[in-house]
Amino acid sequence: MKNHGPRRTKKNLREGRVKPIIGYYGSWVRLTYLSVISAVVGTYMALTGNIGISVFCLMVCGLCDMFDGTIARMKDRTPSEESYGIQIDALADIVSFGVFPVVIGYAIGALHIFPQRVTMGMIVSITVSAIYILATLIRLAYFNVVEIELADRKEARKYYEGMPVTFVSIIIPLVYAMSLIFGFHLPPVYNVMLFVLAAAFLIRIRIPKIRGRYLLIFLLIGLPIAIYLILNIGMRV
Repeated sequence: MKNHGPRRTKKNLREGRVKPIIGYYGSWVRLTYLSVISAVVGTYMALTGNIGISVFCLMVCGLCDMFDGTIARMKDRTPSEESYGIQIDALADIVSFGVFPVVIGYAIGALHIFPQRVTMGMIVSITVSAIYILATLIRLAYFNVVEIELADRKEARKYYEGMPVTFVSIIIPLVYAMSLIFGFHLPPVYNVMLFVLAAAFLIRIRIPKIRGRYLLIFLLIGLPIAIYLILNIGMRV
């Protein structure tokens, strides 16, 4: 009888005997991938003028990020899978909460469409965008370092330093919804908001880790915004 090699069982895949593709896969990482997909869909929606749908996609990213860690901790993972989870989560957050909010700002006119000559508004918008994405990158890289150190010491995180980037999935939709309700001009406000958020990412203040009642409060704030956006989906600034 011919030997056709190792059987492609779940056990073999987990032990690394059969590696059909680079990466680690399981239910513990699916929400992270879904967050990136939602950001890609939202980016396309923003650039085609569907701002309401785009902002709703940002909230989906936040919801995925809020629960992916909880699901991951419920699973039996190898050290390599745990390390992969830390890295892939930060990389996904760069897309979902770093680049994606800047694209939304560009789409609503906060980040001005390039005219034929350089203007002060263009310079300000580009500067704010660069500061925001750089602050997001710095925070996530530092967060990864701390997470790895905690994992090595077998300690659980009790608080965050600075505002978590996930918070933008509530703050930006809230400001957007308020602009629709009260009718104020969003573009200049959006630029200021990105700058303030960038500072909040890096300021060394302790913020309690979202769990239990904090998570409930977070959802209670987000749910009415999501409902409002759904009812007004496709509205443009």
